Amino acid sequence: MKLNYHQIISISFLAILISGCDKFLEEKSDKSLGTPNTLEDFKALMDDWSYLNSNFCSMGEASSDNFYLTDEDYNGLYYESDQRLYAWRPDNVSRPASSAGNEWSLCYRGIYVCNSILFGIVENNLSGPEADQVKGQALVFRAARYLDGVQVWAPVYNSQTADQDLGMVLRLDPDMNIPSLRSTVQETYDQIIADLNEAVPLLPITAVAPTLPTKAGAHGLLARAYLIMGDYSRALTEAENALTYHTELIDFNELDKDAVFPIPAINQISREVVFFTRMYSSEIVNNLNIAKIPTSLYEMYTEGDLRKDIYFRMDDTGAHVFKGTHMGHRGLITGITSSELLLIAAECNARLGNAMEAAEALNRLLIKRWDRNLFVPYSFNDPDIALTMVLEERRKELLFRGLRWSDIKRLNRDGASLVLNKVINGKQYTLPPNDVRYAIAIPEELIEITEIQQNPR
Repeated sequence: MKLNYHQIISISFLAILISGCDKFLEEKSDKSLGTPNTLEDFKALMDDWSYLNSNFCSMGEASSDNFYLTDEDYNGLYYESDQRLYAWRPDNVSRPASSAGNEWSLCYRGIYVCNSILFGIVENNLSGPEADQVKGQALVFRAARYLDGVQVWAPVYNSQTADQDLGMVLRLDPDMNIPSLRSTVQETYDQIIADLNEAVPLLPITAVAPTLPTKAGAHGLLARAYLIMGDYSRALTEAENALTYHTELIDFNELDKDAVFPIPAINQISREVVFFTRMYSSEIVNNLNIAKIPTSLYEMYTEGDLRKDIYFRMDDTGAHVFKGTHMGHRGLITGITSSELLLIAAECNARLGNAMEAAEALNRLLIKRWDRNLFVPYSFNDPDIALTMVLEERRKELLFRGLRWSDIKRLNRDGASLVLNKVINGKQYTLPPNDVRYAIAIPEELIEITEIQQNPR
């Protein structure tokens, strides 16, 4: 199996560039070469978290307002594309395809593996409960990749324009000779939701590790997708569905706030992680020593809020940096947690006019985040006030989780008017609401090879 596994992953490095273009691929791949064909083969592919769970996009996080870089750290970035990304430049913001950090390539590598599993199950006539479970897991991973990518390389979902806005290239077949075309944003979300809905009945309630999808994970991704789309009724239903399977939270009262990374790794304490995926270890984001926390953000945490000490430490310069990861080291998760699900439930209840239910969901989370002797539960009568407080708590809870960029996009769509500002080497950079740069440029190398349509610049 080891030979087969590495051969199919080697082939995937072609798929990550979304070939199907004569200039790039002159001969069709030989599918008979080391192709996995047994259920054990496909389970082995599914179990390799380094390919399926890792290297989710960090480009949105690097573009968000969760942190800033000093001029010295900005000037010291190895790749010019990283500097351009941080400064919201309109183009040339992706690392070269030959580097380890081309996130489009990493995204489609994961999609390629999922498609290979899904087609392999059909082509080899595999059936039964185990085959169904592997199929369901592959569908979840594919949906997770597309949901991750559409936040970065497409405009925010807008029901008025989603059937026209450029979305992802939907690859649903491992055949690399199929031409590449961009779908619409609507088609992208339709595929994500279809994959997850198909997966739910095939998935187990529990898994041996949070790296493998369960029913709770699939419902959680549906809740996240519907929240982004602004379909709050469905988002609430899916969040509640996920919470019926997974409700546990880490109690911050039990953590050592002075530890280098106070929240233990998921293999030591996985109570809160519903479905584990992690961000690409980019120089900008994952080097938490250079990602400085804005004072205005740090000061949102008041006395009694344990996150102030669990999430942050002061560096040698007097600035605050983030330490509240869920991996026991600087690695950053992007997957579903029960804390995110409670915040989705709280936000959707507030938006649907259910102020008391919003408070209930929020309090279920915050009792685990505050000093238990100082916590005063929220009580809301006004849904608008409830929504304001829920969004503030979402801002404070979900730092460095790959969600802030998407949140800014959807909140600005709905009229929040959030303007991002940075000062780099004495020059002011501004990103106004709903700017076309919120759909980050697709790698120019890919555009040249495949001739797919670039995002408006």
